[in-house]
Amino acid sequence: MCSRDIIMAKERKALMTLMDEGDYRVPKRQVDENLLLATWNIQNLSNRKTMRTLQYIADICERFDIIALQEIKSDLRGLAKLQKLLPGNYNILVSDTTGNYERFAFLYDKRTVISTGFVSEIGFPVPGETHQGYQLHRMPYCASFRAGRFDFVIVNVHIYYGSSSVWKAQREKEIRELVEHIYWLSKKEQSRVFDRDFFVVGDFNIEQAGDRFFNTLVSKGFQMPAALDTLHTNFLGDKTYDKIAWVDRPSFYFSGRCNVIPFGHVVYQDGDSLTAKKKISDHLPLWAEFRINELTQELDQIISNPQG
Repeated sequence: MCSRDIIMAKERKALMTLMDEGDYRVPKRQVDENLLLATWNIQNLSNRKTMRTLQYIADICERFDIIALQEIKSDLRGLAKLQKLLPGNYNILVSDTTGNYERFAFLYDKRTVISTGFVSEIGFPVPGETHQGYQLHRMPYCASFRAGRFDFVIVNVHIYYGSSSVWKAQREKEIRELVEHIYWLSKKEQSRVFDRDFFVVGDFNIEQAGDRFFNTLVSKGFQMPAALDTLHTNFLGDKTYDKIAWVDRPSFYFSGRCNVIPFGHVVYQDGDSLTAKKKISDHLPLWAEFRINELTQELDQIISNPQG
């Protein structure tokens, strides 16, 4: 066996240890007991990712019931290779190409999460007379799922960045238009297409708690783990870009556990300190755990929403 295979085996084992022990331990998945939801902006996920890189990514994704991925390039060969490295029980949903030639995707373990059939990009209505109107640069991708007794919709987003004042205004507008739209959908009758239980996850490019982008996200009552206010989700550990948020409803039982996986601590140790960033991503996987087995969740929804 060549030395590269040995290095990779050792680093994969170190990655397992990172996720099994210590400060970055990921809870064990339990069928019909918990839901481990992750989001990850995998920088430029395309056929250019090496098999070594894709194997590390697969080892991380396998720890979760469902993973929302951002920044998949139009070339889907890299994503197809990633799926093949996962156990055969992982299914995939992938969007069409949107802004910046990027796609969104959901990877989910069909043993613990079921796709309930609704898949859509979020586009805002435009007048027929002009065919013109506001849309997000990267149209968010959403899908409905069920885990145990809990059915829900996940909206997968990658908000426009830009560092100038004009681009920052655009970033704020994208977040505002999105949360207002989802808030409206969550208030509609439950018998309509959308379930009213919403997760909104992905790369919001929120730089710190309390900034204009953060305040816009929470302006309609979206909830987030308090730990995410200061949890750095980029590789360099100085920004809080990525979030897992949800519409505040009784059906959400957050366990209190969430974190990132700082893969750069253990992989590509044969390179310089930024090799893992260059090879894998400039963002870290972010995850949160939810409890899903309580019958009281369904009963609470009936009691709190008697009109359905």
